[in-house]
Amino acid sequence: MEEKIKSFMRNVPQAVFIAIAKSPKGLSGLTISSFELVSLKPSITLISIDKSAESLETFIRAIGWTISLLSDEQEEFSKLFSNNEISQSERFKINYPKSSFLKIPYIDNCIGYLECLYYKHLEIGDHFIFLSKVVNVEIINEKRPLIYYRRGYHKVL
Repeated sequence: MEEKIKSFMRNVPQAVFIAIAKSPKGLSGLTISSFELVSLKPSITLISIDKSAESLETFIRAIGWTISLLSDEQEEFSKLFSNNEISQSERFKINYPKSSFLKIPYIDNCIGYLECLYYKHLEIGDHFIFLSKVVNVEIINEKRPLIYYRRGYHKVL
């Protein structure tokens, strides 16, 4: 059944995001495709993180995070933040700009980003679900989004 579910989900095109969290232990980031706006009033978002993710502990202890929507020119950032062989410290050797409210890095030249305050998390199966309250939204440009579909990156035509 799990393989059939995976095969089914590969047929769903997904925008690519990078979430970067800040906790007392430092910064941690990862590529995410499981992102939803759960509520508009109040503005609550949902991200899903695998229990085995190196960044999980940072998100559990985080005060908040940024969620950057990648443009179709930013595939390399998606690969950098999804590669388990690249350490968190290595990912942050680049000097990223910081968000205006929470002062958490976001991906430069992304389409836009959300600044989110931790709200709560739930452990469900092999993942943790994180809910956060949006405290700021910045639209940077009107480029086309990076899409992940059937195990590959694609551009919106």
